[in-house]
Amino acid sequence: MEKLSDIFQIKENDVISITGTGGKTTLMFSLAQALSKNGPVLLTTSTKIRVPDNGFDKLYKSFEDYKKPDSNEIIVLGDFISEKNKLKSVGYDNLKNIIKDFAYVLIEADGSRNLPLKFWHDYEPVIYDFSTKVIGVFSIKVYDKIPSSDFIYNYENYVKYIGNDVIDYKTFNNLISYEKGLFKGFTKDKFVFINQVESKAEINQARTIIKHDKSGIKIVYGSVKKEKFYEN
Repeated sequence: MEKLSDIFQIKENDVISITGTGGKTTLMFSLAQALSKNGPVLLTTSTKIRVPDNGFDKLYKSFEDYKKPDSNEIIVLGDFISEKNKLKSVGYDNLKNIIKDFAYVLIEADGSRNLPLKFWHDYEPVIYDFSTKVIGVFSIKVYDKIPSSDFIYNYENYVKYIGNDVIDYKTFNNLISYEKGLFKGFTKDKFVFINQVESKAEINQARTIIKHDKSGIKIVYGSVKKEKFYEN
């Protein structure tokens, strides 16, 4: 069991985009708490995120309100959408201009409507080219389930490209390798994190995914909720 920040080899001045489903926001805030011991952390989005209730020091609901952080602060930044209680991206140029103010930047770069599995539309994910790492997130909780629109975002295209067979290691391997998915157009450091792994059966499922993976991307697994993280 290791620290998640060590597993992802996070270093000062990293700009980390987080894609996928099954705990992106929870992962982002967990990483922020750990990384803020070493310097200020920015939490933001290239798409949309819900306005958080806690886990930060300052929240700015517009780029015009933004002020450079003090040491070790966690800052949440986005442009407020009042009717949805969400924050949207402050824009590529605005964000690029302020990343120098932070030791670490974490960007939620994908959407899933709170569903545990997804397939990507052409406009997803939104990975800014100044990102230094991308972490793609999955939930193990869908393993062994029959695909359904009840829990899969963009279900029609999921069936078209992945199929409607029971979700198993082959499903995860195909999604990890899909060129227009988790890491679309990104060529730097890539990681897959299989989240919500909380039982012996789920540990074995995660290990089976890793055993059969041929992508060459580093895959780690664990539970943000339980603060337990593993790499084979």
